[in-house]
Amino acid sequence: MIAIIGAGASGLVAALVAARHGAKVHIYEKNKKIGKKILATGNGRCNVTNRHIELSNYHGTNPSFVNPSLNRFDASACKFFFAELGVELVEGQRGRLYPRSLQSSSIVELLVYECRRLGVEFFLEQEVKNIKKKGDGFSLHVNDKSLHVKRVLVATGGLAMPTLGSCDSGYEFAKSFGHNIIPTHPSLVQLECREDLKSVSGVKVEGSIEVYEDGQNRTHATGDILFTNYGISGSAVLDVSRVVSHSLLYNRKISVKLDLLPEYSKEQLKNLLKKRLKHSNGKSIALWLDGFINSKLARFIEKSLHVNSADELNNKELTKLVYTLKNLTLNVIDTKGFKTAEVTAGGVSTDEIDSQTMESRLQKGLFFSGEVVDIDADCGGYNLHWAWASGYCAGMQISK
Repeated sequence: MIAIIGAGASGLVAALVAARHGAKVHIYEKNKKIGKKILATGNGRCNVTNRHIELSNYHGTNPSFVNPSLNRFDASACKFFFAELGVELVEGQRGRLYPRSLQSSSIVELLVYECRRLGVEFFLEQEVKNIKKKGDGFSLHVNDKSLHVKRVLVATGGLAMPTLGSCDSGYEFAKSFGHNIIPTHPSLVQLECREDLKSVSGVKVEGSIEVYEDGQNRTHATGDILFTNYGISGSAVLDVSRVVSHSLLYNRKISVKLDLLPEYSKEQLKNLLKKRLKHSNGKSIALWLDGFINSKLARFIEKSLHVNSADELNNKELTKLVYTLKNLTLNVIDTKGFKTAEVTAGGVSTDEIDSQTMESRLQKGLFFSGEVVDIDADCGGYNLHWAWASGYCAGMQISK
């Protein structure tokens, strides 16, 4: 018998694939519900995968570890896999693929149906406390009883979203067999800033963001930037948050520069603002900028200038205004942590896992897949695709 710990995305696919190849599979899940994190993905719509799956979308100590899984289970294979289950995928922005129903529950229900049809048994509210090597298999301590299994797949996920049941059990299982854990930190997470941004909370712009670590440019992204009471969020912010979170782990000084008007060069923006000055008519800076940028943002920007009226703007102040709009600088003091992070960076070292099979190199018969492994990805369906793909490879091997 095969035991899979965790009824999330990776565990469900692994169980389904292993059962298709004739294996007897039990899934142990400490939560009451199956696939709780799947249900929350894509704002409840489930961003199943992305049409543009590339190695560059993946991160970790050794990102190329994902190659065998992605080669076997690429975007086309993923679409075919779910089509067989009855899921039609439709494309959204930036290649993101969703179930046509736009309901995460569709994915969970059809995966569970197929697993049960193939004889997979689910044991809910059954927490695996520890795993020990015993004879030709493993002894699992589940709740208050022990059971013997031939092989084990650890698909427990990471630390992100603890309200959905995330915990560190997978890392503890790995450590008990001698595996190293790459330090974990939140990714795809909102950033807290030192500056008081309450006055612009709720303002969203389509812009770009650059991250500076101790004054050195580290990364950048474009997309939505959302101002909040605590700092900044939005797709562009989530895309750079992994680098920020990792730097904060080592107490680096982090600042970000926001380009609020990326469609204009500095010269184009300055010329445009000069033209607008012809119709300033004694307006305050905020009122003069109103209609060009968000009014809350206009009042926020006004505070950085030393003039009361647009009529008073000289060349020096106009240059400063352009710089502020193109390089609004904020100091990042923290992330919102695992509580709101979408994914965990770090995890079980990929040096100690066979990338072809997802089997431990330290203990035969022990497998790892999904978020518990030191692999994470960009926002846009890439993390969920890694869960499916690694679970698929593990399921293929664990059934042999």
